[in-house]
Amino acid sequence: MRCAPLLLGSILLYSGCGATAESVVGAQDFVLAPLQPEVATILEGARESLRSGDVSGASDRYSSLVAAHPEDPWLAILYQETRYQFAEGLEEEEAAALAHNLRASYRERAEANPTPVNLLLAARSETDAYAALYLAERALELDPTFAWGRYARAHTLSLLGKMQDAKAEVERAISFDPSLLPAWRLLAWLRSRAGERDLAIQTWGMWLEAVRDDPRVSDAARSEAICDLGLLLVRAKRHEEAITLLDTALLDLSELEIGSRSRSSSLLAVAASEAGALEEALLALESAREAEPRKLLFIVQEALLLERLKPHSEAAHAAWSEVIRQTQGATDIGALLQRTRAEAHLAGMSVLEDEGAN
Repeated sequence: MRCAPLLLGSILLYSGCGATAESVVGAQDFVLAPLQPEVATILEGARESLRSGDVSGASDRYSSLVAAHPEDPWLAILYQETRYQFAEGLEEEEAAALAHNLRASYRERAEANPTPVNLLLAARSETDAYAALYLAERALELDPTFAWGRYARAHTLSLLGKMQDAKAEVERAISFDPSLLPAWRLLAWLRSRAGERDLAIQTWGMWLEAVRDDPRVSDAARSEAICDLGLLLVRAKRHEEAITLLDTALLDLSELEIGSRSRSSSLLAVAASEAGALEEALLALESAREAEPRKLLFIVQEALLLERLKPHSEAAHAAWSEVIRQTQGATDIGALLQRTRAEAHLAGMSVLEDEGAN
């Protein structure tokens, strides 16, 4: 959706390098804050509504919770997110108009009644990172201990590329509220970005365990975190752990959206391949390709696996030929590189066939 709010977007793993100062916050500092049973029940109903595509039903449930608990930022955020979800399925101009009107309404409310929560919601609606940062900092002027404000400021700093400042700020958020799960998720990503791989793995693992049964956390958020953790485990050559994690996720998160399911399957294929389980890797990749049959990365992965499993086989030849077909007329540099790779593999097979014939 055009003009989408900056802080409503998902955080994706970016693998960076470079040393930073050792983090002072550890998983041992996390505090689990149980939900009130009646609140949890309504939240479960809202999540089921979203799973079934009933955005209106979810929005009504979140609205009732906000009315009963007006000072709970997370409930206000969940309601805010469903209000933006009404734009899904609209024409582009209508969706942009809805987003504009919502952003304006949150900003007007924050100006008329500048509480930390209202300023937080206005910051999350902004499409401009500097405007979001300004609003988050205004919330902190009112209450320097407002953990959600610290988290919003950290998130915005990360969008502006100020990663070390963002990491320091999200750790401050956690120091004020050790149960703030979104802050721990952001910290895991920032640790990945900073090259603190072991700490990132530990933090992702703790976060996933903590949100296992939390109805405030969406399936999409959990599946993204599982993929991010799986990728880190593969890069750390902890292949068996990656396989267990991704296998379990694909069974438990049966309603994953197509992109999350295919990414999980693709990562499982990488982990299994690195562990030498080529047949299992091929099965996982077949699942990824069923979800997104035309995704070039998966076709290349399949070709490479088939060549490892059955060198110079007809199946491998067919897979590389499909890469050629998929990249016909491509101008993207990535696609062109994969096409060149396929041509090289096919040429190598042709040479071996000729030698065999002679």
